[in-house]
Amino acid sequence: MARRTPIDLHDALVVVTGAGSGIGQATARAFAAAGSQVVVVDLDGDSARATADSLPRPGGAASVHQVDVADRSAMLTLAERIQADHGVPHVVVNNAGVGMTGRFLDTSAADWTWIIGVNLYGVIHGCQAFGPAMVDAGRGQVVNLSSGLGYLAHATEPAYCTTKAAVLHLSACLRADWAPWGVGVTAICPGVINTPIIDHTRFLGDRAEPANRQRTVRTFRRGHPPTAVADAIVAATRTNRPVVPVGAESWAGWFGHRVLPARIGDRLARVDV
Repeated sequence: MARRTPIDLHDALVVVTGAGSGIGQATARAFAAAGSQVVVVDLDGDSARATADSLPRPGGAASVHQVDVADRSAMLTLAERIQADHGVPHVVVNNAGVGMTGRFLDTSAADWTWIIGVNLYGVIHGCQAFGPAMVDAGRGQVVNLSSGLGYLAHATEPAYCTTKAAVLHLSACLRADWAPWGVGVTAICPGVINTPIIDHTRFLGDRAEPANRQRTVRTFRRGHPPTAVADAIVAATRTNRPVVPVGAESWAGWFGHRVLPARIGDRLARVDV
């Protein structure tokens, strides 16, 4: 079995999706500060370019791309272009994601298609697009953004929890699959992070009531800064840990779901938070 080659981030090629704001933007800046050349990818082209312009030296932006991660063809084309222009990435961060809160009976088929397309298929497409060349090269690190809700169920978050749990398990499967070829895979599981994702979250059913919506927004505004997640992502490229919770609440959930009886988890899932 091949061992993963340590990654020297100086002059490393790093692809970050959802890099126009929040965790993705902070991650792009963290890698650039470490000396990496960052490929900035986002659905919003203006935001992607603004991030690229803000990257610190000694690294910086290798290129900027406006891409919908839910579009498999677009992601495959992106990978081909990056590899032709810059070579095989050393690190790929599948960060792009969207939020949705609402009980199962309040969600439509269109809601499920939307969140699965970005949160799950976006990660799948990123792995399909860049994974083959990284495996052939025999090196690299893939970092997939899951969530503390990837291992904690909640009554009002069925769609979000489902997509993030799928990303967590996909990452574990890919980690086992690609380890013999020297490619590491890490799932990052943030807790409550203060990012613009809350401003674009779909609030459904009783979750859309002004009091509930405002309470949720206030909770996120008091969350951890995106830089905390960015630091964990950069560290994961060095340590190749399988799962990295970020934030005390995510760490508590990680240990809790492994040791608490199922009936306790069932009760906690019903608590209105």
